[in-house]
Amino acid sequence: MNSPAQVIAVSSGDQVYPRHKSRFFGTVTRPKLRLAFSFYSPDGNEIAMPIASMSAYLKREFPDVEVLLEPILILRDAEKYAPANFARRIEQVDADLIAFSVMSPHWYPMEPYFAEIKRLLPSLPILVGGYQAMLSQDETIGNPHIDYICVGDGEYAIGNIVRHLRGDLGPVDGMWEKLADGEIWRSEPHQNGDLAALPFPDYDIFSRDGGFEGVNSSIFGPKGKLVLPVMTGRGCPYRCTYCCNTPILENWRSKKTFLRKYEPEAMVDELERLRDRYNVGYFEFWDELFLSNLKFVRAFFEIYRERIRLPFSINSRVEVMNEEFCHTAAEAGCHTIWFGIESGDEEYRARMLGRKMTNEQVIRAADNCRKAGIFRLTFNIVGAPLETAANMRKTLELNRRIAPEFFFFFPYIPLRGTPLYKIAEKEGLLLRQKKKLHYLSAVNDREFTLNMQERPELLSQDEYNEICQEMLAFQQANNRLSYTEGNAVEEEEPARVEDKSFQLVEEAPPPAENLVAAKQKKSIFSEVRGFFSR
Repeated sequence: MNSPAQVIAVSSGDQVYPRHKSRFFGTVTRPKLRLAFSFYSPDGNEIAMPIASMSAYLKREFPDVEVLLEPILILRDAEKYAPANFARRIEQVDADLIAFSVMSPHWYPMEPYFAEIKRLLPSLPILVGGYQAMLSQDETIGNPHIDYICVGDGEYAIGNIVRHLRGDLGPVDGMWEKLADGEIWRSEPHQNGDLAALPFPDYDIFSRDGGFEGVNSSIFGPKGKLVLPVMTGRGCPYRCTYCCNTPILENWRSKKTFLRKYEPEAMVDELERLRDRYNVGYFEFWDELFLSNLKFVRAFFEIYRERIRLPFSINSRVEVMNEEFCHTAAEAGCHTIWFGIESGDEEYRARMLGRKMTNEQVIRAADNCRKAGIFRLTFNIVGAPLETAANMRKTLELNRRIAPEFFFFFPYIPLRGTPLYKIAEKEGLLLRQKKKLHYLSAVNDREFTLNMQERPELLSQDEYNEICQEMLAFQQANNRLSYTEGNAVEEEEPARVEDKSFQLVEEAPPPAENLVAAKQKKSIFSEVRGFFSR
């Protein structure tokens, strides 16, 4: 086997890897290594695209690895998925490695799981990847129960740790390892620039009995249809100050390979296969930036319209949502576009959030969407660093003017490595001991608490809660996102947010593209990709 995993596996620097200090090197001797993937889902979502991609790679390159999935689905059964019970579940699986994909907002809730697993199974190596490990390496590897962290893209790295555990490879390139004496062996993050070299994601790992009945695979999905998340590429060229994509872009060695897309024809071939295999009725494109390549989008829309003929949703930015684009997207089957407003105050939005569009552009884009028969879902951040009560009220006012089919707002979460995190740190706003960060749970619980140090002269806790309650009332009265054949905009029963967590959605499209999506008649909001995390 001469796979990219072997080619890329080289240790960092000129150091000699101390195999004698590795706790897990060469410890797996049985013919079929058992690898259990897991992720934390406080919102009911049961799809994790990074795991789907790594699973596909392992199944192609390492047929002698048994890939398992053991997600933490606390909304299905809180008692069953409590840390101690989950650890006993992992014990029954008899895995050789458990690998978690973790988003930063989920880090603190996940720590008790790591502790329980290591208490019950001290010889089971625990690996953490995702944005948490990529952006907060020292914090993640510093957890006493974590043995390895994946600091970049995970496909080739996961292959390397398989070989490492079997004794076929010394250090795990693409990962950090905590050695027996506490020393950390570090290697550079992998940056996979060629998606064509990787297989398309594996959805079978999430299915039940070969199908998706009873599996929550959607963020906002039409009732009675299988909604499947897909990604046509990776990367975003924008540098929004709050987004985890920004530090990754800054550290990407070859900027030319950061925006990656599958070939349109190959992507549509895969969508056709998924549609027919699983009887898909709706696609959600989870790309950080669907419109990162205008040439791709034009070709893709044309082929998709001819061969797939299913409604879909995408991420976009208002700068590219002109009449022509919205019309073309609608013709291809676009049902919903998600786009970020974040703040209704132009000056604050540009200076603090790195979003340079004007309110006039926002309004025009929303109107173009509506005229084309496409639903609009807006993302808005509240309680961000140095935000004032007046800033928040402008956010609500702008959304009232637009009247999107779904108005979504969520409390700011400080993400390490991002420019806005550094501003919050410099201003002394970080609450380093606060381990319960309000996110989607704030809307569900109708309880709004700042995730940062209060600045009463700008925005008091009472003002913050008061305005959030006004936003919640607007959301409940205004939200009417629905799914109807023909994409007709109809008034329906307001959609309700049911989930308990959501990752910051990074928006961004280059000079002429980007779409976001949503849809449904009563749906559940789940965490994205994004996410996600790789």
